[in-house]
Amino acid sequence: MLTAQALPFPGDPPLQRNGYSRISSSAEISADLAAITAASDIARLEVLGHSVRQRPIEALVLREPNGAANPLRVLIVGSQHGAAEPAGAEALLRLARELALGELRPWLQELDVVLVPNANPDGRDLGRRANANGVNLNTDFVRAREPETRALLQALARYEPDAVLDSHESAVLKRKSLGIEGWLTDFEIQFETANNPGVPTPVRELGESELLPALLAATAANGIAAQRYIGEITSTRQPITNGGLTLRNFRNTAGVQNRVSILVETRLDSGEFEYPTWRNIAAREARQLHCLHAFLAVVHSRRAAIRAATAQPVRGDFALHASYQPDRDHPRIAIGLRRRDTRELVMHHFADHRRVALADAVAPPPAYLVTAARDLIRPVLDAQGIAYRQLGAPRGYRVLEQHFKLPTAAGGRATLVASAAVAREALAGSLVIELAQRRGRQAVLLLDPRSTSSLFRYPEFAARLGAGEPPPVQPVLAATGGNP
Repeated sequence: MLTAQALPFPGDPPLQRNGYSRISSSAEISADLAAITAASDIARLEVLGHSVRQRPIEALVLREPNGAANPLRVLIVGSQHGAAEPAGAEALLRLARELALGELRPWLQELDVVLVPNANPDGRDLGRRANANGVNLNTDFVRAREPETRALLQALARYEPDAVLDSHESAVLKRKSLGIEGWLTDFEIQFETANNPGVPTPVRELGESELLPALLAATAANGIAAQRYIGEITSTRQPITNGGLTLRNFRNTAGVQNRVSILVETRLDSGEFEYPTWRNIAAREARQLHCLHAFLAVVHSRRAAIRAATAQPVRGDFALHASYQPDRDHPRIAIGLRRRDTRELVMHHFADHRRVALADAVAPPPAYLVTAARDLIRPVLDAQGIAYRQLGAPRGYRVLEQHFKLPTAAGGRATLVASAAVAREALAGSLVIELAQRRGRQAVLLLDPRSTSSLFRYPEFAARLGAGEPPPVQPVLAATGGNP
C-alpha cells in the first residue's frame, strides 16, 4: 500500500495559485478536492448531489483509521451563498490540507470531519448569491425544493454529525438598503447557535452557555473583535434581533435534529475600497480560517460534553411558534456603524427586540397519519430524511381531528379552532410517521399549521386545509386494528 509520504502533494490551493486575483471557480475547487484525496491516505471524496446546472456538490470525508473507536462527527459547510460569500470555500480548502496532510491531523484521532466547501457551485460561477433558479438556499430548508438544499440535507442524513458549522460572510455594504442611508456595518466575526424552540434543551443550553462563549473567546484571542450574531442591519430605524428562528435556515434544521449547530459570519469588505488583493480576499480567507480553527478546537476540547448532550433522549413539550419581541429590561442597544464616505465610526441606538416569545406548546403524539396531500408532503419527507411507512392495506386509528384558522397576514399565527378524538380508517397508501425518531420534532414543526416553520404557511399546502374536509395530517392516539 502507498504511504502518505509516497503520495503526490496537491500543491497550493487555487486561490493562492491565482495570486488572490479572483475567487476559485467550482471546477478548480473540485479539482483541488480530488488532488487532496489523491494525496492523502485518510481522505475520501463523495458526491452529495448536483446543482441546478449539474455541477457536483462534494464532501471531503476525513477519518483516521487508527483513531478513537467512537469519534465525534463534525460537518462544516461553506459558501451557501455562492459568489456573494466565497471566502468560506477558499478557507475550507486550506483547512482540508491541514487536516489531511498537515499539522491538524492529530485532531482526527478523536474527530471525524466532513467538509462541504462549495455548497452553491452555480451561484459561485454565475457571480451571484442565489442558485441558478434565483433561490436563496438558506431560506429553502422547509420546502427543500432546490437540489443544493437537498444535497445538504443528504449530508445530515448520510453522516449524522454531532456538531455542524455553517460558514458565511456578511457584507459591510448593503447597497440596496443601509448603504443608501450612507452607512456600513462594522462587524468582524459573529457566532450564533441554533435558536428554534424545537432544539432539544440539553443541546440548546450547551450551545448558549458553553460553546458560544468559548468560540467568542477563541476567536478574540488574536485581538479580533468577535460577538454573538446580530441579524442583518438594513436600516438605522430597524429593531435588532439574533437572526432567523425558523427551520428555513440550515443551522436551525440541523439543531432541531439534536445536533450542536453553529453559524459563523465573518466580515465581507466593501468593494468600494482598495485592498492588497481582490476585494481583500486574502484577509477574508484568513478570517474564515481563523474561525474554522477556533470551531474545531472548541469542539475537540468539549467533545465529551457534546456527546453527552446529543445522547440524551428528546422528550417533553416544546413551542411551535417563536417571535422576537421588545426587551423591556433592555429596550435599546448601541451599535457602531461607519459612514460610507469617510468610514468614521458613529454609535447608533436601536430598539432591542432580541427577547424571544414562545407560544403553542405541544407534546408530540406517538405518530402522525397523512391521509391526503401525499403528493405534496411525501417529497418533503423524503428530502428531509424523515422516516415514514406507507400502509399496504386499510387500517383503523384513533386520531385527533384538528381544524385550524390560517393567518391572513404574512407572519401571523394559525390558530386551532376545533379538536376532537375520532375513529378513522386510513386507506392503503396513507403515510404513518412515527415521531420517536431523530427527526421527530422536525416533522412536528413542518406539519403542524401553528408552527412558524409549517409547510402549511405556503399557498400550495394551505389550499389542502379546506373547510369541512378532514385535515391531511392527523395526530395518532392509537391504532385500533387492521394490517400495518
